[in-house]
Amino acid sequence: MQMTLGNLLLINAEKYPAREAVAFEDERVSFLELDQRANRRARAFLDLGVKKGDHVATLGYNSMPLVETFFGLWRIGAVLVPLNIRLSPGELKYILDQSDASTLVYLDDFAETVGQLAPGLGKIKRYLHVGERCPRNFIDFEKESARQGSGPPPLHIGEQDVATIVYTAGTTGKPKGAVATHRNWAWQIVNSLMATWSYASQAPKVLSANPFFHVGGFINLFWSIFNGGSIFILKKFEPREMLGWIQKERIERLQGPSTIYKMLLQVPDIMDYDLSSVRIVGSGAESMPHETRNRIKALFPNAGIWEFYGMTEAGGVLAVRSDVETDSKPFSVGRAHLFEELGVVGEDGRDVPAGEIGEIIVRGPHVMEGYYKDPEKTAEALRDGWFHTQDLGRFDENGFLYVIERKHNMIISGGENIYPKEVEDVLFRHPKIADVAVFGVPDATWGHRVCAAVVPKAGEDVNPEEVVDFCRQRLAGYKKPKSVFLVKALPRSSIGKVLREELKNRFQDG
Repeated sequence: MQMTLGNLLLINAEKYPAREAVAFEDERVSFLELDQRANRRARAFLDLGVKKGDHVATLGYNSMPLVETFFGLWRIGAVLVPLNIRLSPGELKYILDQSDASTLVYLDDFAETVGQLAPGLGKIKRYLHVGERCPRNFIDFEKESARQGSGPPPLHIGEQDVATIVYTAGTTGKPKGAVATHRNWAWQIVNSLMATWSYASQAPKVLSANPFFHVGGFINLFWSIFNGGSIFILKKFEPREMLGWIQKERIERLQGPSTIYKMLLQVPDIMDYDLSSVRIVGSGAESMPHETRNRIKALFPNAGIWEFYGMTEAGGVLAVRSDVETDSKPFSVGRAHLFEELGVVGEDGRDVPAGEIGEIIVRGPHVMEGYYKDPEKTAEALRDGWFHTQDLGRFDENGFLYVIERKHNMIISGGENIYPKEVEDVLFRHPKIADVAVFGVPDATWGHRVCAAVVPKAGEDVNPEEVVDFCRQRLAGYKKPKSVFLVKALPRSSIGKVLREELKNRFQDG
């Protein structure tokens, strides 16, 4: 049997037909039911003219129909292009055009957006609506799927067939489409399950706060389903709603970016919720500040904290630090997966010794095939079989990886390299600061000067000078912020990463 995403679901539909696979709001679907629903979606796609290899875009909040649609596409060998729901119509149009999507599946909530986009989308041949109010001239995908049989479509799908084109966040330019095959995803699943086997083997109930236009959302889904476990899907993240579902569903594993945990900690009556069922707290996208980590440990006393380091181009996860290493290696992102190689290299491309900073590179069967229709960027990123992450990091003597900073975020002031994360780690310990981002802006004398955008905690007054003084006592003089800006919130991408370029542009004149 080929290791395709459709077949991996089929295996568990045969092994655990009655076991709950996916829960969404008040709906529960078993493995067998999910498999049959996927087949109905697959057959509907075929009837509507979607063929193996066609690119199909999806636009919608996390939902049961979206999950069914994904597996339906993979059953017929079509290529999924998940769209970021937070993008503007212009940004969505760019991805739809660049990806060569010929079909767009969208949920009710985005009918108005699709109506605006449709006249300018020359490549889209069919619009498939999911919901109750299908517009005239569009196709009611619910009805088309409901009238199909539940048996698998008679198609052969191989491991080397392309499964997804997931677009990067585009924080430093136009988003790029990372092309991944079924084989790439299968190996990422194997790596992720092996890395977390002490908990994965118990098939814990998972709650995912990651959206399904981000690889983190897919990893959570695959980790649970292909492990024979159950996953509860949030339509979108809202702190109180998430806490309520944890309590109601007795969730055992949480997974999401560091940002959501910061937001949970701001809920005033958070201690009124029963969170005792949680045994695993997983965090990714951005490093969890030390202060946040300590508070999360207190909030979930029965849980271990796992931190993941990854990116779209590597199928989501490159390294994992387990809960047993939280106290001994709190600032590390862990070690390499079983089936991958990680390296840290200098400008000459050679490995640097343990303790020295260089660029993180990765090689393995889970790494993308390349960027869609962008051979120049592909050649720049994939060299001699290694993916160059553009992240700076170092290994310690035991092979634990420490991510220091994105290359383009590093600040060079007076000839000294300054890593924003190091300064942020200090500022997060300030008792009045809820959130912070450090960045550099041009300076006529020093080349660049260090700046900090600070979000005060609710009810706290923060004086910029006290922030500088706080750093002066804990950092070398050249690392402390020269300018501190008080803001209500930090600009963030759809997956919670700070948009430093926006801060640089906003505050470049001081």
